Amino acid sequence: MIGYLEVLGAVSIWAFFNGILVKNIKTSGAGVGMWTGLVGVLLFLASYNIGIVLENLTRPQVVALIHLGIFAALNNACYYTALKKTQVYNAALFHYFAPMLTIVWIYFIPQFRSAIYPIDLAVLVIGFLGVLWIAAPNFKGDRRWMYFASGSALFYSLELVFSSYVSGTLNVSPNTSAFFKLLFQATLMPVAGLILREPLKVENREEAKKLIFGGVLLYLSFVLFFSGASQVRPLHLGLLSYVDRIGAIFLAAIFFKEKITRNAMVGGICILGASLLVLFFR
Repeated sequence: MIGYLEVLGAVSIWAFFNGILVKNIKTSGAGVGMWTGLVGVLLFLASYNIGIVLENLTRPQVVALIHLGIFAALNNACYYTALKKTQVYNAALFHYFAPMLTIVWIYFIPQFRSAIYPIDLAVLVIGFLGVLWIAAPNFKGDRRWMYFASGSALFYSLELVFSSYVSGTLNVSPNTSAFFKLLFQATLMPVAGLILREPLKVENREEAKKLIFGGVLLYLSFVLFFSGASQVRPLHLGLLSYVDRIGAIFLAAIFFKEKITRNAMVGGICILGASLLVLFFR
């Protein structure tokens, strides 16, 4: 029971972080990622002896963790930027096309190779149709948010398969994986800001307080999630993650008065429904 409460606490934090905090901060998406990641790294260093953690890692583990950190940082850079450029529900629903994309990687990348079933192809098609349905009204308008949201889905799918690989195949401890994700988020976000021409500057003290608070929440969510995940069945873990997805959209609708369009509703049903198919039938 404690494990379920820990995971629920973590995904609830992510719903608040993505649904309200990122959107409500004037600092750029890259800036949000850098500063919150830096706070998380500092908290991690204050809590663990990083020297002992690093000296026990093998070369394959380090290589995989570097890939995990890079993809996690790229995912968040795109996702936070998309959240700034469109309604939360658009960015969030695009973002959660990622679990369907993992089917592609487990088929084409030898390290992740596993059997592909007819249900996998059906899920991929349904999810992609959902993405197209959400995007349709924007094909003739400003499409920048779609590029960033699509990028977040792509990099998040790679983050997911590498997360599973480092913990399941390489037996890397959850705390070590969390540290590498926070470290690369803190160090690569300035590069993302330079490429996107987004400033990393924090406007004022109030913004700084929000970013510090966000970094503490991010760190706490990792601790809760990785602590509880080992005690929760994979199916239940997938179902609990819906608190993050639906929660972010729900909170944004309340606090920012975002009205969910018909396209987003239909496309969202396709994407979230496809995710449920993966959970129950794969």
